[in-house]
Amino acid sequence: MSTLGDKARKLMDVVQADGTVTSALATEDALPIKDYDKLTAEEIVGRLRSFSQAELRTIDAYERKNQNRTTITDRVAALSTVEPWQGYDDSGVGAIKEALGAADVEMARAARAYERDHKDRTGVIEAADRRIETG
Repeated sequence: MSTLGDKARKLMDVVQADGTVTSALATEDALPIKDYDKLTAEEIVGRLRSFSQAELRTIDAYERKNQNRTTITDRVAALSTVEPWQGYDDSGVGAIKEALGAADVEMARAARAYERDHKDRTGVIEAADRRIETG
């Protein structure tokens, strides 16, 4: 039986094999965390939850290329998943709330779960809850 971490690692392998992010392209300047190399693994892990899937892939590629700290790569793997819909991470709260108004219940559940695990924005979670309640 594979764990969620195993599934996330497989997803990361597919994404990296697909050429979306390669370790050769991952530089500190491309990272969404300023002064990354000066931070401890714990400081970095504490910030990972707020990043998009693309940003997590960049962090993972850079980390594997450089210090390869399992504390970081394991947390990235745990956070790595498919967005509820394409472009979700690039959308603001208003756009997500609007999309949830037209979404089916399963999509609303997926958005709520994803949001809780990542950015944890109250407005999005409440909109997903309303959509789920109205069935």
